[in-house]
Amino acid sequence: MDYVLIKNGKVVHNGGEHSRDVLIGNDKIIDIRERIERPEPETPVIDAQGKYVLPGAVDTNILFSELIKQDKTALKRFNQAQVIGGTTTVIEPVLPVSSAIYQTELKRRRRNYYGISADYGFHLSMNGWKYFSERDIDFVYAHEGVASFYLKWPVEQSEVEQIKGLLKAAAIDSTPVMVDLHKPGEAESGFAAMSDVNRDTFACHLQHLQRIIDLALEVKCIICIMNVCFKEELDLIEAHASSKLVYAELMFPFHIADSDRIIVDSDSVFSGFPLVDNLNLISATELWQCLKKGNYFLARPMVKLSGQGIIRDSQVANRPDEYILLKNLLSVLYTLGVTQQNITLAELIELLACRPARFMGLYPKKGVVAVGSDADIIIWNLDYKRNLHCHLPGWRNEHINHFPLKGRVEFAFIKGHMVYDGESFSEEHVEGRYLYRSPSK
Repeated sequence: MDYVLIKNGKVVHNGGEHSRDVLIGNDKIIDIRERIERPEPETPVIDAQGKYVLPGAVDTNILFSELIKQDKTALKRFNQAQVIGGTTTVIEPVLPVSSAIYQTELKRRRRNYYGISADYGFHLSMNGWKYFSERDIDFVYAHEGVASFYLKWPVEQSEVEQIKGLLKAAAIDSTPVMVDLHKPGEAESGFAAMSDVNRDTFACHLQHLQRIIDLALEVKCIICIMNVCFKEELDLIEAHASSKLVYAELMFPFHIADSDRIIVDSDSVFSGFPLVDNLNLISATELWQCLKKGNYFLARPMVKLSGQGIIRDSQVANRPDEYILLKNLLSVLYTLGVTQQNITLAELIELLACRPARFMGLYPKKGVVAVGSDADIIIWNLDYKRNLHCHLPGWRNEHINHFPLKGRVEFAFIKGHMVYDGESFSEEHVEGRYLYRSPSK
């Protein structure tokens, strides 16, 4: 057996920090105790004194199969960005792109060689397939290991009853549905310009949100509203939080794109969408308060970026590229969350690893440092000072408050293989595996 022994680290588990040694055997964690002796004379030993041993994060919504087609180096840059950002598991929506038949598209995705290091799974879209029924919902869960679905909302009125039936079928197996709610002013919304987005537009948007919540409550289906950024959206979701059926993914305020030039006040977080007077962005205080609750997730940073203008206006300064926020997400969250006492380290790990792993039917295989779990482990150096800075978006004055980033990934293991040592990446390729998932009951 190929062993690796991590000594003297602090394991974050069950809301606490525990000084423990961790023994990896092949691709699993096989022992966690206060003192573990080297099982074989040649077993590599990593001294994690003063550092934290954390589970790898779970990215619940990323189009990795499209990203790695960008250019010849995109795959390498994507793998490195994920590892530096502490991410070891990714899940991608399966949309009717190459085929209008979901079985064909799923088979194509399953057989594709993506070359990514992270283990991966799929959300299956409920929209757009030529043949897709309530029977198929149960089939893909039972036979394909698809334990979550993806829904673009709203739909045509003629499709509402069909979607209701699909939600009802998903509820039987407690499979969650990720709801991609169309935002006012988005490119496909039918509004030619921002000036066309008015009060009636936003009223209609909130009605669509209330409608999908009502449908979920009626059929008792678990839903997660994606990319929530407005307080009015949050208020509707909060009103039904006690149902244990309505979850939300809040947009992270530090984002890089052309739209980061929007001016917002000091209490706002970045939304990424056109702003008018009728809706309010979620405040930074509300964001941190919500992220401590069990029914909220953090929207991962988007990476399909042109890169135009980010050198001058990037919200994470220095060495910008299209993966800069993905690479530095953990550092930004640690700097603005943990060091500013907005969130504890245990709460941060719950948010990025444990909670999404449970929600996506991956726990305890993923999302936790525990005996029997996959050896997807991050060793976090909290004292490392970075020559990188981040700031709240929208500021255009000389008194901008820059936060120097703190902490970094010192070592990263994926399935027991050390893929990063803080300076360089292993030349031995680690191939991600398709994940069969089962919802946590």
